[in-house]
Amino acid sequence: MFSCGSMRVAVLLTATLLVLGFVLGAIAMTTALMITNSQLALLLVLTGAAVLVVVFVDAMLPGADRRLDGCRH
Repeated sequence: MFSCGSMRVAVLLTATLLVLGFVLGAIAMTTALMITNSQLALLLVLTGAAVLVVVFVDAMLPGADRRLDGCRH
């Protein structure tokens, strides 16, 4: 169960992983290690999406409205 602070950190981690994945994907097109960098970029993007799915599922669980009611947005 995530709290307000850990949910913010998870969303920032997701954004960071997605940006790093896209940047590494763009770099992979110009380097000699294209396959390795492309696989790492894909892994970063998919990990970011997986973290976001976990946060979303946690927010949808019963009782999350009471737990997250005090969050300031």
